[in-house]
Amino acid sequence: MDSFFLPFEIKPAVFNIKHGDHLLFLGSCFSNEISNKAAFYGFDVKADPFGTIFHPEVIARNLADVIDQENIKERIIERDDLFFSWDASGTLFSYNLEDLDLKLKQTRKELLSSLSSAKVLFITFGTAWGYSLKENSLTVANCHKVPNTSFEKQLASIDALEQTWTNTINKLKAFNKDVELVFTVSPVRHTKDGVVENNQSKAILIELVRRLTANQGVSYFPSYEIMMDELRDYRFYKKDRVHPNEEAVEYIWGKFKETYLNEETMKICSKVGKIQQANQHRSLYSESKEYLKFQEKNKRNLEELLKEFPNIKL
Repeated sequence: MDSFFLPFEIKPAVFNIKHGDHLLFLGSCFSNEISNKAAFYGFDVKADPFGTIFHPEVIARNLADVIDQENIKERIIERDDLFFSWDASGTLFSYNLEDLDLKLKQTRKELLSSLSSAKVLFITFGTAWGYSLKENSLTVANCHKVPNTSFEKQLASIDALEQTWTNTINKLKAFNKDVELVFTVSPVRHTKDGVVENNQSKAILIELVRRLTANQGVSYFPSYEIMMDELRDYRFYKKDRVHPNEEAVEYIWGKFKETYLNEETMKICSKVGKIQQANQHRSLYSESKEYLKFQEKNKRNLEELLKEFPNIKL
C-alpha cells in the first residue's frame, strides 16, 4: 500500500483569491478556523459578526435582514441580568437592552458593508437540528441557557431550507452581483445530538448544498469530505474526538489554498507566513543584542514586503 490516505481530486475554482480581495466567512466554528488562517496570511477577512451560527435558517435570516434594511424589531431575550439576541451567539450580549440594541444595529451595519465589498462569501453549515421557540416557532441561533421547556427540537426540512436559501441567494446576487458564494459543510460532529442524529443532520446539509450548487450558480468546498474520508483517523481530532485538531485544520487550509490561490499568491503567503512566525517567536533573553537584532531584521522584512505588496492586511 502506497498510502494510508484516500486522496481525492478537488478541482481548482473558476476564480482566484488574491491579497486585497475582501473575504467574508459566516456560519459554524469551522468557518472561524479557516478565516483565522486567511487572516494570518494577510488576507482581508471578516468573520462571523453575529458569532458562531450553526443552523442554515438562522444564517439566511441574518443575511436577509441585513440586505432588506427594514426597521428590524430586534429579537432580544433577557436572562437574569443579561440581554441576548435570538439571532446571535452568546458572545453578543449586554447588561442592558438599549446597549444590546445598539450593538446589534452596528453589527448589521458592519455586515452590510462587508457584503457590499466581498469578493467571496464562504458559508459553513453546521447542523440541521434546530431549536425553535414554542411561542412563535422562531429557530434560534443559540438557546442562551434558557430552559429547554421553551423550545421544540426539530430536524429541518430539506425542501424548506432549499426554498429559504434560493431566496437568500437571489437577494445576495441582487445586492452584490460580483460576489462569489461558496458553501461548505462543517466536519465538526454534533455528538450531543447523538451519533446517528448527527449523520442524519449532515446528510440533509450535504443534500441541501448539492441542490444549491446544481441550480443556483454557487460552489462547494469539500471540507467535510476531506476530514471524513481523507483524514480518516482520530489522530486528526482534538481530545474531544469531535473538533479537527491543528494538524487537520492546516491540512484542509492547504487544500483551500490549492483550490483558490494561484502560484503568485501562494508565494506571497509563504513570505507572510515566515514573517508572522518570526513575530510570534519569543526568546528567553528578550533584551539580548542578538534577539533585538532579530526583531529589527524581521521588522525590515515586513516593511519591505508591505511596500512590495500593499494589499497585504496584517
